[in-house]
Amino acid sequence: MNISESLNLEAAFAQAEADAQIRRALEQNAQRFAAAQLPNRYNEDWRFGKPAQFAEELAEMLAAREPVQAAIRIESGDGVHAERISPRDEDLKETLQLMPTIGSDYFLGLHVERFGTGCCIMLEPGAVVENPIVITYEVGAGLYTPSTFIMAGAGAKARIIEKHICRDGAAIFCARSIQLAEGADIAVELHESGAGVSKAFNITNIQSLGGHIRHLTMHNGHAWAREETVAEIAEADARGEIRLYSANKLSGRSVLDQHTKQVHHTGGAFSDLLYKNVVDDQATAIFAGNIYVAPAAHDTDAYQANRNMLLSEKAGIHSLPGLEILADRVKCSHGSASSPMDEEQLFYLTSRGVARRQAQLLVAEGFLSDVVNHFKQVDGAKELDMSSGN
Repeated sequence: MNISESLNLEAAFAQAEADAQIRRALEQNAQRFAAAQLPNRYNEDWRFGKPAQFAEELAEMLAAREPVQAAIRIESGDGVHAERISPRDEDLKETLQLMPTIGSDYFLGLHVERFGTGCCIMLEPGAVVENPIVITYEVGAGLYTPSTFIMAGAGAKARIIEKHICRDGAAIFCARSIQLAEGADIAVELHESGAGVSKAFNITNIQSLGGHIRHLTMHNGHAWAREETVAEIAEADARGEIRLYSANKLSGRSVLDQHTKQVHHTGGAFSDLLYKNVVDDQATAIFAGNIYVAPAAHDTDAYQANRNMLLSEKAGIHSLPGLEILADRVKCSHGSASSPMDEEQLFYLTSRGVARRQAQLLVAEGFLSDVVNHFKQVDGAKELDMSSGN
C-alpha cells in the first residue's frame, strides 16, 4: 500500500466515524423531541413568559397545519449562493434537528415536522459582499414556519438583514442556524415587526469555528415575542468572536421573552452581549441569559449586560443574567439594571420647549441607539424609528 492509499483510507475511516456520530446524535434528538412536553409555568425557562396563554396557543397553531399566506424575498449579490429551501433537502433538515433550544424542544420538534420553507444563504470562502443581503418573510394570516440557514466560508465578509413581517393576527415561528468558518466576519440583523395580536418566535443557533459575528435583533409591535439564542464557540486554537445585541421598545400589553446562552467550548475566545429594552404602558420584558465556560476552556473572555428603561409604573421587567464557569484564567462578568427614565434629561428637554411625551421618545431613542452604535462599531448615533422597529 502506498502513502496515497494510506491517506485515503484514513480519510475514509474519519468520514465513517463522523457519519456515525451524526447518526447517533440524530437518534438522540429524535428521542429528545419525543420526550419533550408543552412548557408550563413550572418550567424555569418559561415561568415568566405566560406559557398557559402563549405556549398553548402556539402549540395549537403548529398542530393545525393550516395553509398560510406567506411570501419569501431574497436579495443577494456576487459570491453568494441564495436558494429557497426544498422539503427534500435532508442535510438542512438534519441541521435543524441538531439545533439546541432553551426550554423549547417541544416546539422545535413540531417545527422539524413542518420543514420545507425558508432560505439558505451560503457565502463562498473569501467572498466580500459589498451590498447587504436581504431576506424577507411576510405573512398575512395563520402561522408561518420558515427556517433560515446562513453558512459563511473561511474569510467571507457580509452584512445580512432578515426581516419578519406579520400582519394583524398572523404569527411566525422561525428556526435560524448560522455557521461561520475560521476568519469569516459577518453582521446579521433580525428585524421583527407586527401589529395587533401578531406573535413571533425565533430559535437561533450560532456556531463559530473561529469566525466573527455581530448579531442584532429588534422587535416591534407584537403582542408576544419569544427569542432563544444559543451562541457557541466550538473551534480550538482559533480566536472566535461573538457579539450579541438587542434593542426593543415595548408598549401596550406586549410581552418580549428573550433567552440567551453564550457557550465557550474552547478557550481563548471572546463573546459579548448587550440587550436593552424601553418598556411602556403595561408591557413586560423578560431576559434570562447564561454564560457557560466548559472545562479546559481557559483564557475565555465573556460579558453580558441587560439594561431596561421603564416609562410606566405598570411596566414589568424580569432580568436573570447568570454565569457557569468550569475553567480557569477567565474574564467573565454579567450585569442587569432597570430604572425609570432620568428626570434630569426630561427636564432639560421640556425646559427648552419640547413636549414631555416627545422628550420621553427622544431619550428612549438615545438609550436604544447606543446598542445600534455598538453593533455598527462606528461613532455617532443612528436614528431609530420607534414606530417600525427598523
